[in-house]
Amino acid sequence: MLGIALFILYGAYRMTQEGVWPSWPNGTILLGGGVVSMAFVVLYMRSIEDGPGRSWAKAASAFGGLIPYLYPLYVIGYVGIWSLIQLVTVGFTWSGLGAGMFGVIFGYRILKTFYDITELSTAKA
Repeated sequence: MLGIALFILYGAYRMTQEGVWPSWPNGTILLGGGVVSMAFVVLYMRSIEDGPGRSWAKAASAFGGLIPYLYPLYVIGYVGIWSLIQLVTVGFTWSGLGAGMFGVIFGYRILKTFYDITELSTAKA
């Protein structure tokens, strides 16, 4: 959750600097996607805690569990790798290198953490 919170703060910073629409892919998705991703992580963990059984709420939280997978992929791809590609195509900057490495490392960490949470559900069953 800490990694997601860091990207939410970065998205809020981008939105205050550029506004909602100009920072559309980067700031808005980082902020909104992070908040939705955190909510679905909590819902997914609650469905694991409830134990086995069928319900619409469990099905919705399982399908909603795809969002915490897609969010770090966006962070890795757009914030991380795209920033690193721009170092070669646009021009080298230390801040671009830092942002790219930050996006790749923390995006992977978010992805790995949610993967470990999903493995808890299979170990519990």
